[in-house]
Formats: sequence, C-alpha cells, structure tokens
Amino acid sequence: MSHDPSTTPRNSLGTAGFVLGLVGLVFSFIPLVGVTAWPLVIIGLTLSAVGIAKARKTKAPKGLAIAGTILSAIGLLICITWVGVVSKVVDEAERNELKPVEAGQAPTDDQHIVVFELSTDQAVNVRYGDLGDQRTVVVDPTDDWRQEFSFGGGLHHLTLSATPVDNSDLDSTVTCSITVDGETVAQQSNPFGVWCSAEVDK
Repeated sequence: MSHDPSTTPRNSLGTAGFVLGLVGLVFSFIPLVGVTAWPLVIIGLTLSAVGIAKARKTKAPKGLAIAGTILSAIGLLICITWVGVVSKVVDEAERNELKPVEAGQAPTDDQHIVVFELSTDQAVNVRYGDLGDQRTVVVDPTDDWRQEFSFGGGLHHLTLSATPVDNSDLDSTVTCSITVDGETVAQQSNPFGVWCSAEVDK
C-alpha cells in the first residue's frame, strides 16, 4: 500500500520555530545586532515547543520542531551570556572611571588616588583628567591648585596641561605634577606652558 504524502499532517508551527531559532542563533553571535536575537529565540522556542506538542497529537513531523527547540535554546543561552559579559564590562568601566574625592572622604581599600597639582604665577588655561574624560578650567595665579580623584584600577592615560592666558609674561613659571597613590608619576616646569602625562596601570 503506497503512502500519500498529501495526507501527512503538516507542522507549520514547528517549521516556523526552527526558522526563527536558526536566525536568532546566528544573530546572537553578533555584538549589538544580537539584541534582535532575544525576541527571535524566545518566539522560536515557544513555537517549537507548541510544534512538538502538536506533533504528538496529530502525528505530524516533529524533527524541525525539535531542532528549532535546540537552536532557540542555544541562542537564548548565548544572549544571556552576552548580557552577563556586557554588564560586567559596564560595571568595570564605571568602577575604573575617575571620580572626584569629596573633602573628608576616605578612599576604600580597592581604590587608587590620583592628584593633579598646579602652581602658577600667571593665569592659565588648564586641561586635566583621563584620556577619555577631560576637564577644562581657567586658573588664576596660585600656589596650590589641586584636584583629587579616585579610581578602581585599570589602564589610565592621565594628563595635566596648562597654557598661559596671556603669552606676554615670559618670567612667570608654571609647574604641574601628577601623583598616584602618593608617588609622583609626572612633573614639569616652564613659563611657556606645561604638559604632564603619565600612563598608569593599576
């Protein structure tokens, strides 16, 4: 007796779940684009599970539904892993950024302290901070301009520069220094302007 393929029940939900699971799995490997994988793998997992349940009742093929379940589950695990990795990177970056130290605030054991100091006999334009986090200010003549920051660790490119507001004063000296955990890592004096720079990896 011949078998008529037209009488075999179809499992369209299982097929749709497989397609969504496959596409979602591919997208889940791609940073940023992987955010679109979340709905794909979740819907794919749901449709595949319904397709398996339907196959049990109607004797429809369940191969694609099972494959869709597996692909969607793997894609979902990869998406969850990405969330953990990104969260860890964001938390680490936030912990390592320079944060102003308030007066009387004591640093914790896992923090490092960086101090930017400047003395000048003339008004200067000052730029200081980390490579990706620069601050600017005009400083009047002073012997004790000081800015103190804390950071959690990691690689930092610290800079402190000062250029005279009025370039006609060639007799006044400008001095800058950068100190990390009590150790001077950069220092310079010059009447034409100064540039203190240090790469620190803690």
